[in-house]
Amino acid sequence: MRLIDADALEKTLRDWIRDHWTEAFTGDDAGAEFADMIEHAETIDAVPSAQPERKKGKWIEISSISHTYKCSECGRLLVNITDGKNNVARNYPYCHCGADMRGEQE
Repeated sequence: MRLIDADALEKTLRDWIRDHWTEAFTGDDAGAEFADMIEHAETIDAVPSAQPERKKGKWIEISSISHTYKCSECGRLLVNITDGKNNVARNYPYCHCGADMRGEQE
């Protein structure tokens, strides 16, 4: 699979149609020309990421008695969260704000 610059190809096709299309030109002729243009289209080196870089956060323990933690990024509270091992980062690896919480917790 090749990654092509669709914008550049669209311009090439529009220019070609403007300069070469006539009533006498058949669909088969155009198909062959278009296939050749696609085959020789400019390739691109990389695809921009569709996802923004994820924030890094941590769960900050607010109360060990009520097992309450706060997201360092948005302040969301998790209340009465315990699995007997007090490992909130393992059980809640991401906050609802999107922050990756798998770092160290305070």
